Amino acid sequence: MQKGATVKTDWPCEFPGVNWLGKEEEKAVLDVVRKGSLFRYYGPEAPTHVAQLEGWARQYYGVEHALAVNSGTGALCTAMSALGIGPGCEVIVPAFLWVSTVTAIVQCNAIPVVCEIDDTFNLDAADLRRKITPRTKLIVVVHMAGAPCDMAAVMQVADEHRIPVLEDCAQCNGGSFRGCKVGTFGRVGIFSLQINKNATAGEGGLVVTGDDALYQRLVAAHDVGVPWEKNAPNETSDVQLWGQGRRMSELAGAVANVQLRRLPDIVAHMRASKQRIKDALGRLPGVSFRRLTDPDGDTGPFLILCLEDESRARAVLEVMKKDVRNVWCLREYGLHIYHNIGALVRKVPLSPAGNPWSLPQNAGSVREYGRGACPQSDALFARSILITIPSRLTRAQEKEMARAIRASIADATAPR
Repeated sequence: MQKGATVKTDWPCEFPGVNWLGKEEEKAVLDVVRKGSLFRYYGPEAPTHVAQLEGWARQYYGVEHALAVNSGTGALCTAMSALGIGPGCEVIVPAFLWVSTVTAIVQCNAIPVVCEIDDTFNLDAADLRRKITPRTKLIVVVHMAGAPCDMAAVMQVADEHRIPVLEDCAQCNGGSFRGCKVGTFGRVGIFSLQINKNATAGEGGLVVTGDDALYQRLVAAHDVGVPWEKNAPNETSDVQLWGQGRRMSELAGAVANVQLRRLPDIVAHMRASKQRIKDALGRLPGVSFRRLTDPDGDTGPFLILCLEDESRARAVLEVMKKDVRNVWCLREYGLHIYHNIGALVRKVPLSPAGNPWSLPQNAGSVREYGRGACPQSDALFARSILITIPSRLTRAQEKEMARAIRASIADATAPR
């Protein structure tokens, strides 16, 4: 067999949930089509799948309330709207994230504040403390690349300043920190069910909270502006917002309901694969792994290697690309890196009025987002390599991946 052939060709795809799609999802979608009840609240026959998904989510995450929405971005926008984020608010986010986290803040006409990450590649609690101002109204923790943030450190800072926390768990669905599911530490948690995620419906999202009053606002914000009761809008409710039309369809709910039940198996498989690959790699001169705050809570879809410097990382990456699929230098990892988000760097407004950047309420929040705004994070991005761990690797494929990674590092650093 040619060197690295299984890594390049005979390999599970990089979309975790997709590798686990089966007859159950097919049966669930067919049930929706046969009933003709594609809307989550009513139809020719009573729809059941989205409601079952929310019920299972409450049980799985251990929360009082779960709300299914149309996407992870929709979940973020719904949560921020329900929390009252708007002009005059600053919202802290980590330098390593996805563009949608920032999008939701800007859509609320608030100002994003970018915070350093540390060697966990999640929010640095020390820099978080430095970034808080009287305008800080929300902290967004993003559990990036499958691994949980240090929620104990973050919540200590947040509680001291009485600032609510939103957990963006889009890339860490099924993860945990010290025995508790991510998404349950802050005031509200969100999850994505997009095709790249641990469990998928192609597109979709979930919002979870233990706050009864906030839940009513979430339901109103995700729909027509008032909560639904008995499958109809409660027009007399005291909760009156502007809805965003972010309901999950019954078709997406049918797939998501099955996929979320598969999530423990998906995560267990990825986590075990990642650990066996790391064990097979052993100690590599000049290479370290991302620090995990809770190895048992890692969901395992990515392996991050940290090299001694940028030049060595680039040399290893160029060799590794020949034998390993889906590898990136983090600096060039697209819209996951704050300074690669062009609309953020250029402060592109939502409208010709210049909002949110030029709003008088935001006049005291002058921020810059180009490379150099978070030097500690920039240095980490430049010397780090991210590798996808497919969700259904065989033991033989795990060994081949470890061999290819080790060989790439040895080849890139060999004397010429």
